[in-house]
Amino acid sequence: MFKFDFTSSTEGADHADNSENEKKAEADRMIAKIEERSITSAQSCKLLNTSASTSDKVKSCVHEHVDLHSSSIDGLHYILPQQTALSEKNTDLIPGVYEGGLKVWECSLDLCRFLAHVMDGTMSTESDFRHVTEAVRRSIENGGSAFELGCGHGLPACLLLRESVRRYTNSVVVFSDFNDFVLRDVTIPNALLNVCGLYQQQGNDSVDDSASQALLKQSIYAGGDWMGLSHKLSNDEVVLPATERLVDEQFDVLLASETTYTTESCQDTAYLMLKHLKVDIGVGLVATKRFYFGVGGGADAFSQAADKVSESSQSHGLRLVVRTIQSYDTGNANIRDLLEVRLIKK
Repeated sequence: MFKFDFTSSTEGADHADNSENEKKAEADRMIAKIEERSITSAQSCKLLNTSASTSDKVKSCVHEHVDLHSSSIDGLHYILPQQTALSEKNTDLIPGVYEGGLKVWECSLDLCRFLAHVMDGTMSTESDFRHVTEAVRRSIENGGSAFELGCGHGLPACLLLRESVRRYTNSVVVFSDFNDFVLRDVTIPNALLNVCGLYQQQGNDSVDDSASQALLKQSIYAGGDWMGLSHKLSNDEVVLPATERLVDEQFDVLLASETTYTTESCQDTAYLMLKHLKVDIGVGLVATKRFYFGVGGGADAFSQAADKVSESSQSHGLRLVVRTIQSYDTGNANIRDLLEVRLIKK
C-alpha cells in the first residue's frame, strides 16, 4: 500500500548525527580500556639487556637460513633454541601466557622479503610504493627508527638493524614481545647472529664485541604487554643502554607479523599505529593472514579496527589509512596479505 513519507530532512540528519556520535562513543570506550591497560602493564614491562652470555648461546645453537630472494640483500639467519621455557609443551599459542614467539611464521618471512626488495631498489620505480620506500630507507639512516610489535624471532627488525649497522648510522630498532623468555632465547640471539655475520663478512677482528656494542647502541628489547611499552615511550622512559639516548615515541616504520589473529589484537595493533607512527611520513607494515578462522582476526578485521580507532576523540584530527600492497596465494593454504598503514590528517 502506498504511504506518504512525512519524515523531514532534519530528522534524517539527526539520525545520522546520532549514529556518528554512537560510533565515536564506542571507539572512545575501546580506547579508554586500552589506555587503562597501558598504565597497569607499564609496571611489568621489562627492558632486557643484551649480555655476553648471548654470544655463547648463539654459538651453541643450530642455525637456519632464510633466503630473501634479493639480488643484493644477504639472507637472514635464526637460531633453533635447544632449551626454552616451553620445551616440554607442543603448542603454538597459550592465550595470555605464550603468544607464539618461538615459531617463525610465514607472514614474518613475507615481510622480510618485502623489506629486502624495498632496500635493494626493486620497488623504487613503482609510484605505489613511494611512501613505504621512503619510510624504510629513512628508518635505517641517521636518526631513523623502527618498532616491531609482537616480534618473536624478530627477523624483519633484525634485517633493518643489520642494514643500519652496515651503513654506520645511529638509527634505533625496538623489539617487543609478550614473553621475556622469547626475547632472551631467540630474539636477542638472532639480532646478534645477523650483526655478527655482517662483521665477519667485513673482516672485523673483534666480531663478538663489535656486535654486542652495536646492539647496545641501536636496539631495545621490551618484554610484556605492548601497551606497557607504549606507555613508557609516551612518557620518555625508554633509553638506549649504551648511549642513554631517549627513544622517541613516534617511528618511521612499525612492523607487525601475525599480530592480528583476534579482534582484540587487531584493535591493539591499530591503536599502536595511531599512537606511534610519524604523521604523514611514517609507514606501518602489517603482515597477516586474510582470515583467522574461529577467532575473528585477519586483514579485514584489522582494517575495521583502524577505522574504529580513527573515529575516536583520541585520534586528534588524524586517521589511519590501510591498503593491501601484496598478497600471497599458494592455492592450498590461507591467503596472506601485506598491508600498508599510514597516519594522515583527516
